[in-house]
Amino acid sequence: MPLPRHIREEMEVKRVQEHRLAQRDSFWATVRMGLMCIAWCGVGLVIMAWGLRTTDYDLGQIAWRGGQIVGYAGILFTVARWYSKARQRGDTE
Repeated sequence: MPLPRHIREEMEVKRVQEHRLAQRDSFWATVRMGLMCIAWCGVGLVIMAWGLRTTDYDLGQIAWRGGQIVGYAGILFTVARWYSKARQRGDTE
């Protein structure tokens, strides 16, 4: 037995609103992920720049490699966390 027209219309309006909210949440999660990747890149570059400015060769090498590790690891974990959260929300299959 089909549902009455007014009930179907109410359900449609509710689903459209839910879809809009889900799209908004997905968009802002992606924006946050991009900004966090830029931030990690900046932190890594600051550490690497400090390594270039030091006068001690060994400390400079440690800071240079440490900046690379911090930058790349931060980006990697940010993207992995974003993907994990997107899967939990149902954004990806």
